[in-house]
Amino acid sequence: MKPRLLCLLALSGALLAGTTVAAQPDFNSVWSRYPDPNGGRDPRFAEETPPPGGEPPLREPYATAYKLANKKRLAAEAAGRPLADNLTRCLPEGMPNMMQDQIEIVQTPKKILVLVEFLMQARRIFMNEKMPPPDEISPSFNGYSIGRWEGETLVVETRGVREDVTIWPWQIPHSSEMVMTERWRLTGPDLMENQITIVDPKVFTRPYRYTYGYKKDPVNLGEYVCENHRDVIDAHGQQDMRIDP
Repeated sequence: MKPRLLCLLALSGALLAGTTVAAQPDFNSVWSRYPDPNGGRDPRFAEETPPPGGEPPLREPYATAYKLANKKRLAAEAAGRPLADNLTRCLPEGMPNMMQDQIEIVQTPKKILVLVEFLMQARRIFMNEKMPPPDEISPSFNGYSIGRWEGETLVVETRGVREDVTIWPWQIPHSSEMVMTERWRLTGPDLMENQITIVDPKVFTRPYRYTYGYKKDPVNLGEYVCENHRDVIDAHGQQDMRIDP
């Protein structure tokens, strides 16, 4: 019997039995962080802004390196000479950093795209696929993501994020063993949340969890070419906030 006919028969049986088939949520939209945890400020320059999940539960030597790196970062910012980072160098933000931004979700049955205006970044989530073995995943800024539905919740697993992509701007590290699980769901009219869990036994003493909230935004994302918004990096690897004409 053909698969399409089997599907129709199953649906008819569910309707005759008095049950309903739950519709999958529609995430198609531009989404902005809501409420904005930084009040519209760049979190790099908001010293009081804590990491989204609180202080990370890091093992040594990662805990000491993390504290020293942030002490150096905050001192440079206080001196008005912020250290250059991936964004200054026109490199992609990577995962999970790009999910902090204003995002556009393009949802199809086989693939979900997450688009970010900065650098015109594109993340691809492959639906109902099997995660490749670790040695078949080439490390990348966004990693390799697969998705599946659990009722009305979209569960996304990501592996293979490059080790030099720290959780920005707090410089929270991870290893090649990191597994990131997101749970997307609609929480109200025009509202969405993303519950993020990061597991990395090599770096973290326990799973690191936090949640981002979003609200639909009636805007269109544009083109953002980093060359047009370039900051100057001096010989010491520091950022000059003048715009290079």
